Amino acid sequence: MNGGLMVVSRTSVVAILLIAGSVFADTFRHKTSGAVYTGYACGKDVDGKNLVITADKGQFQLNLSEYDIEWNQQGRNRVISVLPITEGIENEIETSAFEAAIAEEADKGPLYIMIEMDSPGGRVDLVKRLCAAVSGVKYCKTAAFIKGGKNGGAYSGGAAVSLACDKIYMVSETSIGAASMIAQADSGKVMDMKEAYGDSVGEKFNSAWRNYLASVAEENGRPGVLAKAMADKDVGVLEVKRDGKVCYTDQSLPGDQVVRTVCKQGQLLTLTANDAVALGLADGIVKTRQDLLVELQCPDAVFTENDKIAKARQELDKVVRRFNKLSEAIDLKLKELDTKSERGALTRSEAIRDFEVLIKSGENLLKLKRSYPDIPVEEEQIIELVNIIKAEQASAKAMR
Repeated sequence: MNGGLMVVSRTSVVAILLIAGSVFADTFRHKTSGAVYTGYACGKDVDGKNLVITADKGQFQLNLSEYDIEWNQQGRNRVISVLPITEGIENEIETSAFEAAIAEEADKGPLYIMIEMDSPGGRVDLVKRLCAAVSGVKYCKTAAFIKGGKNGGAYSGGAAVSLACDKIYMVSETSIGAASMIAQADSGKVMDMKEAYGDSVGEKFNSAWRNYLASVAEENGRPGVLAKAMADKDVGVLEVKRDGKVCYTDQSLPGDQVVRTVCKQGQLLTLTANDAVALGLADGIVKTRQDLLVELQCPDAVFTENDKIAKARQELDKVVRRFNKLSEAIDLKLKELDTKSERGALTRSEAIRDFEVLIKSGENLLKLKRSYPDIPVEEEQIIELVNIIKAEQASAKAMR
């Protein structure tokens, strides 16, 4: 089942801080003693404490639950860490690389971690892992930069990951939304969940997904009903004035003054950059990365791009080429054995020997698939191939 519209060492960190001059950081104030530290927090150690790195007082292991923490740009490095998501969210290896990269970057004390986004979406399970990784960054701000490109914005799972960020900025020509869950049959046919599983089961899938998306949005102060309308075409959205305040709802209440219909039932919500900002889903419109620095109030910061995701993609491409080459060699050898057998030129000993080599090659294919689940071949197909070769070898051994 596919989701959306498809289916440094501590010493070196301190050294950077000490030479950076006037930099940004957080303030940690002990709730009882009043002790104050200015720096940034890293991940927890085995005792559940966090390493806090400061420029003036060194490093401390602190229980952060005992401190009031203010993010105030007084001790962090003048860096924006960039993690790109510019393809479909389809591979476990890239998802794992993203999880490792965002944790690594958070521990370096950047001003922000920027998710540079241009994605059509992807697998629901992987999208949820990315959202959890972004939401799990507790001691560093995150910002989605929907930059545009071949996909034109953040759709489906790309929208979900963007909503998980503290801030969202969009290039004016981009859009965000269209986040419905779909299923893809073995034939390749794409269906909505109700068509694939029936009204009752399909609605359970849809309900779980739209409520998940709403919770991700609301966690960062965004209207959850807009996220629901991105996920489910049966959710309409009204802009109303309620108790003197403007809000968005899927159902007006007595006393509400309906301002306008934002989204009608029967269509998935997709918002342009202008609309996303107007509705409070995005924080601003920018043209370039440099414009984004101005919006984030750090115009002299520098961008550093983590290469873990790109390296993961390269590794997978290399493994797939290796897999295909080995698969083609097996296919070629089987055809050669068939030809020799038809001509009566295949001896029993030669067949047994060649089938033994083919079995080992097939088992190597299986090892590759189990090590790299993203290889686009079902494991059952490889097992079936190996079993066929073993059966042929057994037949050859039985010949007299």
